[in-house]
Amino acid sequence: MSRDWLLYLGDLIESGEKIERFVSGRTFDTFLSEEAIFDAVLFNLQVIGEATKKLPAEARSTLSEAGGAGPARLRDLIAHHYFALDAEIIWEVATTHVPRMLAQARELMKKTQNDNRGTDNPQ
Repeated sequence: MSRDWLLYLGDLIESGEKIERFVSGRTFDTFLSEEAIFDAVLFNLQVIGEATKKLPAEARSTLSEAGGAGPARLRDLIAHHYFALDAEIIWEVATTHVPRMLAQARELMKKTQNDNRGTDNPQ
């Protein structure tokens, strides 16, 4: 049984929201010094990368931050080359790229749900 792609989009949104909460009010130095927060951000970046891989190409293309292979490559880097991670890049992704992708993902979810309502409930 395959999982509906909207569930993966929901996972992406949920992980993006968590990352936003984790980095909110922190500076790079506090982010780096709080091991649990750093690890939580890494985990949620992995979820975003994996969820992005499961989105149909059309959906991925609407997310400029996820349209390429960036999130999936970052997921692979975290999972397989964790020893080569650059904390400054993780911070930049968490504070710059994730918020943009999250806004686009929310918009895609809203549009898709509205489109589905129109299909399910014709007037």
